[in-house]
Amino acid sequence: MYQSSGYQRYERSYKLSFHHKEYTILCPEFRKEGSRNIVIIPEFLIPRRPYPVYVYLYAIDLYSANSEKGQRWASETTRQYFGLESFAHTTLGRALKALVFKLDAESTADVEKTETTGQRETTQACDEHNYQQPVGMGFLSVKSTAALRRRAAQFLGGNLIRDGLRECIKIGQALARKWFKEYGHFLM
Repeated sequence: MYQSSGYQRYERSYKLSFHHKEYTILCPEFRKEGSRNIVIIPEFLIPRRPYPVYVYLYAIDLYSANSEKGQRWASETTRQYFGLESFAHTTLGRALKALVFKLDAESTADVEKTETTGQRETTQACDEHNYQQPVGMGFLSVKSTAALRRRAAQFLGGNLIRDGLRECIKIGQALARKWFKEYGHFLM
């Protein structure tokens, strides 16, 4: 369809790590002068991130569901579960913040949209959450991530950590697909 409309086909490659292997994902890119480039990306891929989307969602879900455990525990468990060479606790912290701020940005947009239509909406806006930005080096502690964990737990609900690897992958990809269809951008 794109080529018949005058677009030229190219390929973009992305590297992913999963189960002790590194994969190269080739994605078609269509370019046409005077038009925006179009890249067709599979639902499991997050550009410029080394792991599939469900790895990040699993780590966030695991961390959010175990309030007595820390990021190091959740990241090490995730690393072992998915057979990764590394998965740092700082990666988990960044992914958690990215997910929650995306969730809240869309909640805010939904509230603003319903306010203009006059319908009542029960979602909370970003400002209503009490997210404390860590002081100093920016490391997230169990205490400083409590609100982030609660928000992520509301969204993920323990679904990725419940029924094994195949279901985790299926649910993670479904969440990413649904998010993109609804909001037109990546979940994280």
